[in-house]
Amino acid sequence: MAKKKNKKHRPFRNAGPSRPRSSANADETSLTRLAYTAGGAGGVALAGAFLAHEGMSPKTIAAALGATGVALAWKAGDPAMRSVGAGAMSAAGAQLALLMIEEHDRKKADTGTTTADVSAPKRQSASLPPGALENALARAQARLALSEGT
Repeated sequence: MAKKKNKKHRPFRNAGPSRPRSSANADETSLTRLAYTAGGAGGVALAGAFLAHEGMSPKTIAAALGATGVALAWKAGDPAMRSVGAGAMSAAGAQLALLMIEEHDRKKADTGTTTADVSAPKRQSASLPPGALENALARAQARLALSEGT
């Protein structure tokens, strides 16, 4: 009789790892990521205030800081720097949006197209014929005297 061969079974080559791989950033939590994002937003706010104090245009500042935030969030290798870039990008985007809304409201106010102008025209006493106001007052006083007498 032939002897039975014992073959060792090896796992498949392309099968996944048998144990989970440890994460390189195991110490990073969502709270630290949030702190980095808030730090990026605060840093951009401070940088924007400094540049505005130096005399740069607010729209230019917001656009430049936003582009810097986009570059950091997109191309940074470190997850912490990506979080800082995301915070910078969001702060600069919010600043730019507020500037655009303010400019839109200012243009709207300059043209005079507000809802108060669309309403009925106001009646001015200067447009009344002479003596009309005095006659209306005398009639109102006469009606008041009649209603008190009854």
